[in-house]
Amino acid sequence: MEHLANIQVKVTRQDTSHAVAEARGHLLVLNVKKGSGEAGFTAAETLMAALGTCLLTNINGIGEKMHLIIDEARIEFDVMRSDEPPVITGITYRLILKSNEPTEKLAELFDLSKKWGTVTNTLIGGLTPQGELVVEH
Repeated sequence: MEHLANIQVKVTRQDTSHAVAEARGHLLVLNVKKGSGEAGFTAAETLMAALGTCLLTNINGIGEKMHLIIDEARIEFDVMRSDEPPVITGITYRLILKSNEPTEKLAELFDLSKKWGTVTNTLIGGLTPQGELVVEH
């Protein structure tokens, strides 16, 4: 049976450069000034951070279920972005694992981590967000 979870995130503009994302009492400072990244993560960087978090969450969880010992894990992203129109045109990444486990087991872990990720599956599936405008006076 499919289990649906309701995830709620609020993003509030603080000024012309900063926004704060809030979820479950945690805060993330974001940059909302076009052409600048001085105030925090840009939207594209935030998307990559979400993808990286998704993959590393699965590396931890699935790795534990597989009884693997992972000493270190990091993901390095290279992203291609177009300005006209503004769109990410390519995402490549490297998952770097420090471990004495067999390479075959680590490759299986990598494949499963991509397969069972909420963010990875959403990006692969090309979900179109649905939005509405609410005007407060």
